[in-house]
Amino acid sequence: MIYNVLMISEQTLKNNSPITENVDTSELRFSIQMAQNIFVLETLGQNLYNKMLELIQTNDIELSGNTHYKVLLKQYITPMLTQYAYYLALDNFFIKFVNIGLQQFRSEQSNPITIKELTYLKNNAKDNAQFLDNLMRRYLVFNTWMFPEYTQVKDPADLLPEFTGAFKSQLTLPSRRYLGGSWGYNGSGTILDGYCEYPWWYGGRRSGE
Repeated sequence: MIYNVLMISEQTLKNNSPITENVDTSELRFSIQMAQNIFVLETLGQNLYNKMLELIQTNDIELSGNTHYKVLLKQYITPMLTQYAYYLALDNFFIKFVNIGLQQFRSEQSNPITIKELTYLKNNAKDNAQFLDNLMRRYLVFNTWMFPEYTQVKDPADLLPEFTGAFKSQLTLPSRRYLGGSWGYNGSGTILDGYCEYPWWYGGRRSGE
């Protein structure tokens, strides 16, 4: 796995969150790195995640043949990762590591927020992130043909993508089976018995099973 590549820049995080311009970008890198190594990896799975990092590192994501991957990055990964990085950054700004231990800083113009207020901010940020995470999961599920790495398993130890919702609630699906690209109509306007408009693994398979 590539560890030194960020899927979004520190400036992108600032531009799309309440984090102000005067925050040192070095303080944001850790939050971005952790957010993509945890949340993005869980949603993309090991193989697609590695593929995205390789395309970003080499800048091959700008090639015409990789348009699908660029859309995935710009329209789905970036918004979701921004919110998860902000969610993690809130903890880093609440408490600081200094050489004398953990500290909560004050200024003459303001006071630190309470743990209750921090919890409210984190819950709100997490809700936003999970909503965007779900949008990306739906996009991947219904466009698997564009991303062969999404359902590909190269090594039994690879982390499979998490197909269930980011809110961890199971989806209730019809009992009929997916045709694999068609809707299963019999010509009379009704869906054939035994068929479903969703892939068989959508909402039912988890990466740990």
